[in-house]
Amino acid sequence: MNLRQAPSWLKNRGYLHITPQIDVYASRKELLSKIKNKNYVAKYAFFPLIHASIDERRYKAHPDTGERCHSYEDKNGEFKKHIKSRPLHYATHMDALILGYYAEVLQNKYENILAKSPSLSECIIAYRKIPDRETGKNKSTIHFAHEVFEEIKKRGKEGDCMVLTFDIKSFFSSLNHQLLKKVWTNLINEDKLPDDHFNVFKAVTRFSYILLDDLRISDRKTGRKAGFDEKKLAKIRNKYGIHAFFESAEEFRNKIKNRELRIHRFPFRDKEKRPMGIPQGLPISAVLANLYLLDFDNEMFNQVVKGLNGFYRRYSDDMVIVCNPQYAAQVELIVMQEIEKHLIKISKDKTEKFWFTKRRFGNQTPRLTAIKLTDTVCKIEAPFTYLGFEFYGDKTLIKSANLAKFYRRMISTVKRKSKQAIKMAEQQGSNTPIIFKRRLFKLYKSANLNKTKIFMRRKSFETNQVGEFRLKSEEKVKDLRSNYFSYVKRASRIMKEDAIKRQVRNHKKLFNQALQRHLKSKE
Repeated sequence: MNLRQAPSWLKNRGYLHITPQIDVYASRKELLSKIKNKNYVAKYAFFPLIHASIDERRYKAHPDTGERCHSYEDKNGEFKKHIKSRPLHYATHMDALILGYYAEVLQNKYENILAKSPSLSECIIAYRKIPDRETGKNKSTIHFAHEVFEEIKKRGKEGDCMVLTFDIKSFFSSLNHQLLKKVWTNLINEDKLPDDHFNVFKAVTRFSYILLDDLRISDRKTGRKAGFDEKKLAKIRNKYGIHAFFESAEEFRNKIKNRELRIHRFPFRDKEKRPMGIPQGLPISAVLANLYLLDFDNEMFNQVVKGLNGFYRRYSDDMVIVCNPQYAAQVELIVMQEIEKHLIKISKDKTEKFWFTKRRFGNQTPRLTAIKLTDTVCKIEAPFTYLGFEFYGDKTLIKSANLAKFYRRMISTVKRKSKQAIKMAEQQGSNTPIIFKRRLFKLYKSANLNKTKIFMRRKSFETNQVGEFRLKSEEKVKDLRSNYFSYVKRASRIMKEDAIKRQVRNHKKLFNQALQRHLKSKE
């Protein structure tokens, strides 16, 4: 099999797990024969997942004062941080390949259903490959946000419009297993799940997991997390020629048996104490999430889009509806009624309403303006935030929190590199730390807006017919590696918004200021 013809799910994964990493290219024929064998999958024993959490610092309102901050001191004098923890679960390499294959099977059938209704297909934008007609490449969140903003602008020319946003509360961990099983069975046009599909279904609904932190060399609770036992990992690599946390599955089972490791079960239950939820991070999780809401999306399309001339988009658990103001209350009622049928809930604190209308400011020409509506006040020019962008009605900007996060990371990198340079200078008895400014700045260097590919000239020697060596020059085309600045320029181009580029105009100044501040010698 040519590597270019290999399915997207058949790929190497670099992480360590319970069982060894797999070189899929060296053993792809064997892997394909097993994974596509229904009897093999039906009897396959899936391993526990590894659970890890990604903590993200949030810029949120103080619970008492309402002032936005990253951290605060509560009434009891305790220091608190605004942190959102995202749980992720990942499977062993073989397990992930099986889940990836069945994800492709379900995704193809799901896409076949949507292909019968192109208008419905346009409404579901997450976890799918949707080609852009202009470039032929797949659309990104930039395109999806731009389409919503353009719809608001179009309706704003004709009159006022309302934008309603809804967020499903704990989406992945709230999926009802019986409903998921039903839609899965209907999708593959069966009366019940075949044995192979049922085994995969059990792997994502009755799973167990171990904590990644339990595999570290110490259980440090604060500060930077401890690393893993590198000596043991090196021994496993050298002695057995494998990359894994354990020498064998038997060693792992003994760790569990001797209570050196603990197996956890997915704890979520509904009011009737029935298990619910699927893990985030598995190759099949995304398609199951979309599949679960297929009937809901159908109802939104029929009742809101066709019935009330609305505009509906769902990006995973994030929904946005643009409609006539007179239908806003009816739309909200429809969403609440239909979502309840799927035994999941809307997060009320994340539900927002925006009224877009033309307003005159001073002697200026009336312009489309965003007004955020709450139960108590109306906030004029409060931006509608969607997929990382802020839309004001007359302009679009990158979300300020995302921009601040980028600058924090940039300054953090400068600080770390500066400390390393100072320490190295002290070891060498020098008062002048040396840092390669251009190399450090290269991480944030802006890419050419019109340059989507780079050309690399590769030189090598080859022999001619008489055995003489000749220098051969070959030009290869390589995709340009994207960075934050190329993302900013791409967003500015797609949205036709110069204000987006101006948001990062001071990045060099901030970079140099951070460098000067952290490279100061000790007094």
